[in-house]
Amino acid sequence: MGPGPRQGRPMRQKAIDFRELLERLLPLDELGPPDRFRVQRALETGITAQLEDAALYALSRLEAGGALRRVPAAENGRRLLRWQSRDSLELITLELPAPSEREGLILVPRAGSASQAQAGLDQMRRLLRLDEAMLAADPRSGQARRGLLEQLDQTGRELLGASEVRFVPVGEEAGLEPLAPELAAEARRRSDTLLYCPDTEKCPPLAVEGRRRRIRSVVVCAVSSSEGQVLGLLEVLARGPEHFPSGTLAMVALLADLCGGVLERAERIEKLVFIDPLTAIYNRSYFDLQLRNEMARARRERNSMALCIADIDDFKSFNSAYGFAAANRVLVQVAHALQHGVRPFDTVARWGGEEFAILLTAPVLAHDVLAVSERLRALVERLAVEVEDLDRRRHHVGVTVSMGVSLFPDHALGAEDLWRAANQALLKAKRPPKNKVVFYSESAPRAERD
Repeated sequence: MGPGPRQGRPMRQKAIDFRELLERLLPLDELGPPDRFRVQRALETGITAQLEDAALYALSRLEAGGALRRVPAAENGRRLLRWQSRDSLELITLELPAPSEREGLILVPRAGSASQAQAGLDQMRRLLRLDEAMLAADPRSGQARRGLLEQLDQTGRELLGASEVRFVPVGEEAGLEPLAPELAAEARRRSDTLLYCPDTEKCPPLAVEGRRRRIRSVVVCAVSSSEGQVLGLLEVLARGPEHFPSGTLAMVALLADLCGGVLERAERIEKLVFIDPLTAIYNRSYFDLQLRNEMARARRERNSMALCIADIDDFKSFNSAYGFAAANRVLVQVAHALQHGVRPFDTVARWGGEEFAILLTAPVLAHDVLAVSERLRALVERLAVEVEDLDRRRHHVGVTVSMGVSLFPDHALGAEDLWRAANQALLKAKRPPKNKVVFYSESAPRAERD
């Protein structure tokens, strides 16, 4: 592994890699089913980084369960972790890579760092509050992540003695700006490393911002999912120089790992609430929330946005001619066509039955809305959906949609009135011949109804 775990008696040692550690030495049968599944998934991938993560995770879980016992390890300038099996005298020693320094930064490898964190009962209670904050929030409100991040700051202050702990999401326009973009980019690239600045005055990327915020010590590290996807950055700040010793840095690594797990669980819960199980696109609950948020943003920025309602023409005929499963196939194919026909920051949701709602976010002008709406209508019209009837015979069926469109603020200033205007336009679009886009054309009420 270079350097890595070693197993054996004091006079007889053998260097092994993480795969051999997992497959031959660790008592994985003492892990719970979810933990065993995580290890098995890493073994199937064969990716070195995932094998390393799985081995470190298994060691910590086996230690927590009593199957392994942590024993003192002589340092002699080396970073060592050592365990002894409950049922044998054999030792497993993990030698961790040493930190390196450059331009006021200490680069601390995260491998094994979380395992070095010495968390007592009171500290673990603080860490568990992260899950409590996520579970306490109503996922339908979209506040689960916000509650988590507020609790993360409080927990980090108490646990690490920090003046501020921030989670900076990746790829979100509304997210916080990182303290130093240069270090943020490096932390994302090197998700296996903690970037520690003991004194911002001696670190060029942080000097100016450190003075402005009166911050002298900074730790930056990536928060990743179990699949290795970087979800964001954890920034831990303190007012005094050299504020975070090695033991505290280990707690930062543990906090980042826990934060990644909680964010994944929050995302899974929100998917259960906000995703339509048939089409795998957003549902009505999410769309309602997103519509009000985007209307508020457009109002603040004095921009325009659009609401489109698409209804599959003569949908009941698919049920009657081919059966329920075939009609569901049509719904799924139309949903995917609509989703692939909009911009990445627009929203497509199944509104109910055979109706879909599309939110074209600000800024977007009327002629752009018309172009997008016509493109979506044409995409569906070009579909040749293959369905199977009740006798298992295959058919290619044509599908069309009729669309009603309303604009904010041209046609309405509130969400209810915007819906009403789009529905009125849809009723006109559904008049034969169908398969067309109709904009709301009458003046709508101007009163706020949000």
